[in-house]
Amino acid sequence: MADDEWKAEVVWSYDNVFIGSDTSGHSIVYDSNEGVMKGIGPMRAVLTSLGACTAMDIVAILKKRKQKLTSLKVLVKGDRPKYGLPKPWTAVQVKYVLTGEKLQKKYVEEAIRDSTEKYCSVGASLKAKVTHTYEIVD
Repeated sequence: MADDEWKAEVVWSYDNVFIGSDTSGHSIVYDSNEGVMKGIGPMRAVLTSLGACTAMDIVAILKKRKQKLTSLKVLVKGDRPKYGLPKPWTAVQVKYVLTGEKLQKKYVEEAIRDSTEKYCSVGASLKAKVTHTYEIVD
C-alpha cells in the first residue's frame, strides 16, 4: 500500500509524544501516562473515540426525532487487567448525560440503542463488553 493510501498516520515527535493525523489534516497529540504528559494516552483515546462516535449518533438521531437537545456529555470508563501484556479493555461503561426541552425517554433510549447496535463503528470495533446508561437532566 502506497503512503498516500493510508487513512491515518502517527509520527514520533520526541520522548513518548506522537502526533496522529488523518488525510483531512486533523491531528491529535498522544503521550504515555509517564513523562511529559503532553497528550492523551492511546488507550484513553479509544474511550474518547467511542464517546465521540456514539455522541454524534445520539445528536443526529434525536434531531431526526425533533427532540430539543441542549447539551450532551458522554462519560466513558473501562476496566483493564492490572498485570500482563497486552492490557485491552475488558469492559467499558458509557453514561450519557442529556439536557433538553421535554426530552422523551423513548427517543433517548431508541437513540442509544440504535447507536450501539447499528451505527457506532468504534463500539463495533471493540472486543470489550460495552454497557450503556443515561441520565436526562432538567
